[in-house]
Amino acid sequence: MRQQPTMRGAEPAAPYEGGCLCGAVRYRATSAPIRGVICHCSMCRRHSGAPALAFIHFRREDFAWTCGEPRRYRSSAFAERGFCAACGSTLSMHEDVLADRVQIAVGTLDQPERVVIADHVWTEEQIPWLRIDDALPRFPRNSPAVPSKARDTN
Repeated sequence: MRQQPTMRGAEPAAPYEGGCLCGAVRYRATSAPIRGVICHCSMCRRHSGAPALAFIHFRREDFAWTCGEPRRYRSSAFAERGFCAACGSTLSMHEDVLADRVQIAVGTLDQPERVVIADHVWTEEQIPWLRIDDALPRFPRNSPAVPSKARDTN
């Protein structure tokens, strides 16, 4: 698997911290994110209750749950989605093919403005009334930047 470059504009010196709505689950990443993506697939919409879901990827070796851990739901043969068992907040995505990283829902970061989004994926499932005018690359399914099997079977 090809290692993705560290995101430009990210600040690797300060840790990235965040957690769920109620505070039962908290996390910290000590390195800059690998990449950021906005997913428009129906599974991410259902998981988050939002019209799209932004994820940021952190290296697993630089990531830790500092208070509690999310409960996981196996959403496909190749992926699990994490959420807080107490408040239901969407927290994470764990794809078997990307075992070297943890994908965190951007909205759970204490400072989401620090991250950079690289592209939009699964735009073939994007809700027609949702318009995001950002000039980022868009892919009908997965981005070629990372391997994925999460949607090969439902």
